[in-house]
Amino acid sequence: MTKRLYYPDTGTDELNCQARVLACQPVEGGGYDILLDQTVIYPEGGGQKSDTGCLLQLPEKTVLAQITHAREEGEEVWHRSERPILPDTQVLVKADAERRRDHSVQHSGEHILSGLACRLFGAKNVGFHMAEDYSTLDLDIFLSEEQLLALQRAANQAVQSDVPTRIQVVEAEALDEMELRKKAKGLTGTVRVLYIGGVDSCTCCGTHVSRAGEIGFIRIDASAKYKGGIRIWFSCGMRAVEAALQEKCILDKLAHRFSTKVAELPEAVYRQGDALAACKREMRRRTAALLEYQAKDLLASAEKFGGVRLAATSLENMDMGDLKLLAEKLCREEGVIALLLSQQAGSLHYQLARSADVQESMKEFCLIMNGLTGGRGGGRDDLAQGSAPAAASSRPEEILESMLAYCRQRFRG
Repeated sequence: MTKRLYYPDTGTDELNCQARVLACQPVEGGGYDILLDQTVIYPEGGGQKSDTGCLLQLPEKTVLAQITHAREEGEEVWHRSERPILPDTQVLVKADAERRRDHSVQHSGEHILSGLACRLFGAKNVGFHMAEDYSTLDLDIFLSEEQLLALQRAANQAVQSDVPTRIQVVEAEALDEMELRKKAKGLTGTVRVLYIGGVDSCTCCGTHVSRAGEIGFIRIDASAKYKGGIRIWFSCGMRAVEAALQEKCILDKLAHRFSTKVAELPEAVYRQGDALAACKREMRRRTAALLEYQAKDLLASAEKFGGVRLAATSLENMDMGDLKLLAEKLCREEGVIALLLSQQAGSLHYQLARSADVQESMKEFCLIMNGLTGGRGGGRDDLAQGSAPAAASSRPEEILESMLAYCRQRFRG
């Protein structure tokens, strides 16, 4: 059994304690698990990440081992280390203060968000996860942008209230008589009940701030529909401050780029978006008109083999969509096979198409083109396409001539 001293209400320094090594065992894949008789290292659980820290030799206080993770196994807490320590060794256990503070701030912020989501909108917390650089809260109902804004504002008002956090330790049986936002199921023995920010009360085994004001700032970073409800990405304390500073830098750069104030940035972006959409429409119209002329020129110069015209060309900077559009225009005529190549951004694209009355398989032609270019592609009997790497894009005329030679031989028998 490991005595847990990582709570401030234990009457001890929750970041440092002396302990005795009870056991040490190797871990598959490397490292060692160390069992202590007592610890200030919080083990991962309840949505909260594990503390990290170190074990120091006594009385010298030199580092014996770094603790990278801690886990619960029944009443025991096992500490992951890269080095073994002999049983019965007396050690000083030190938890990383910065990591503990960050985790306590994130977890306390989650409680305030959960408590207020329940009070304001009747939403239930159905999931909480804390990662190294983000935290998520899952609620059972969806919240609108306006509701999320109201939740974030109310959460920071609770932080500003700076209400002391209260911990009540009770027997599990007493929970039935207590009005709490959430009661974990299956609890036995003594249970910790958390009251935080004046807005939340629930059973919780995590570490928390001593006053709501220590959270500093609660920020809702993003949200998405999730399992009939909503998943909220949030940050608290310095995580939230850093996120806000990064966002401010981005907004300032964009405002400078658009020669406008940050407050007027959305309107400037919308205007440019509308202008870009109009340009794209006009470009598509002009491209379609140009392709009509190209199709006429290609058909006029196409080689003829019996009842088939072979419209073939090598182009530059035409993407696959435009190649396909040109092929469709060519193949509206009867008896046409289109062999179209284009160099673009260091790659070679090819589009192969036939008129409805032509029997040749473009899928088969594409396999031949793949062989000539070292590219990859496929499709249907009436339409196929592919792309080849840079080496092929340097010799499009040579590749096209090889394909034409194959076609001449095939159609002339």
